Amino acid sequence: MESKSLDSTSLKRMEWRCRRGMLELDLLFTDFVKQYLPNLSDLQIQALDELLDLPDQQLWNLVSDSSSLKSQHQEQIIVWLRGGPAILSGDASLR
Repeated sequence: MESKSLDSTSLKRMEWRCRRGMLELDLLFTDFVKQYLPNLSDLQIQALDELLDLPDQQLWNLVSDSSSLKSQHQEQIIVWLRGGPAILSGDASLR
């Protein structure tokens, strides 16, 4: 099982990175941070970190489009941002 390794400093850093310049993304990430961030696995944290490296418009296109991603962990983050359920078998507790 993957460890849930966000210490308080890392958690605050990720919360800060989830603040976006685009209002729509900011609203989506506000709910995401409250509901999912503290319980993400290391692989999901890495996937979120990679997604947060994207420019706002590119990230918004991923969230608002129904296309899928190559990484299943990135795909799970996008599904949660869209308001969907957990799609990975180990993520049932994060619904």
